[in-house]
Amino acid sequence: MQTRATIRDVAKKANVSLMTVSRVVNKKGNTSKATTSKVLKAIKELNYRPNITARSLAAKKSDFIAIIVPDISNPFFSEMVKGAEDFARENGYNIFLGDTEGKVELEKEYIDAAINRMADGIILVAPRLEDNLICKINDNIPLVIVDRSINKNDVLQVYIDNLKGAMSAVEYLINLNHKHIAFLSGPKDVLDSLQREKGYIMALKKHNIPINPKLMLTSDFKFESGRYAFEKFFSNYPKPTAIFASNDIMAFGLIQRAHEMNVKVPKDVSIVGFDDISLSSLVNPPLTTVRHPMLKMGIKAVELLINKLDNQLDTKINFNLENTLIVRKSTRKIK
Repeated sequence: MQTRATIRDVAKKANVSLMTVSRVVNKKGNTSKATTSKVLKAIKELNYRPNITARSLAAKKSDFIAIIVPDISNPFFSEMVKGAEDFARENGYNIFLGDTEGKVELEKEYIDAAINRMADGIILVAPRLEDNLICKINDNIPLVIVDRSINKNDVLQVYIDNLKGAMSAVEYLINLNHKHIAFLSGPKDVLDSLQREKGYIMALKKHNIPINPKLMLTSDFKFESGRYAFEKFFSNYPKPTAIFASNDIMAFGLIQRAHEMNVKVPKDVSIVGFDDISLSSLVNPPLTTVRHPMLKMGIKAVELLINKLDNQLDTKINFNLENTLIVRKSTRKIK
């Protein structure tokens, strides 16, 4: 019996990505005439026929994927979910969304709900669960973890190098002649926060700049925390000439409170964030930040999960995506 051609077979024959094939099949997005022609030719030669109904009826499949995030009100996570949802829909899957509010117990409840409702798989974003529990979940249901890496070769992972991104941000400030650089961390139980803090410390040590505990605060990734931190930093001595915040939302809070206290950004203090959410280019001044490829991470997570469900996984299952420092007008060189 001849094996039915898959979307992966089409992508390989046409030498394009899975997403490109999906766009051509579903007539969504923009592809060049030449690329569309290649894909259509491959579809014809392979006699490829998408059959969502057949897939749904097979092996108790529900055709829905659970995406569990810490805080959907944070634009970082909403942009990631948008990328995941669009790609899932193009490939015949629906999304069930769970917002844990950063609580481990809610994280566990949503995972149980996904398994009990026969989700085909789970995408777990920035999980706070312990590694061994993540591995147990992976044994029970196809799983992808996003924005976190663990030392397990059988767990699908999509993440960035937070340490490297933080180092690039702090070294950029150092190259602008800043020596008193404050750091506003996220929660201590979040791996991203710990890696960004480590990157901050490593950058200072690399350039022989003393680490001042008064210039380091732990927070919760919230806007109000940025406002509070700015007051705290500027009530101490020495006052920072630059502040690196662990996410853009807190950086927005820093900027707003600076305006209220008549501290000019970047004339009096430079501010750098992390994530490059859509609002980062719209604040006043536009925020210098480390770009975290949210849309791409969401798309890649769904692609990996679908490949696993279709038994089409490559040997590579861990994807470390690139981050980039985006320089805008919230930073300046000091003399």
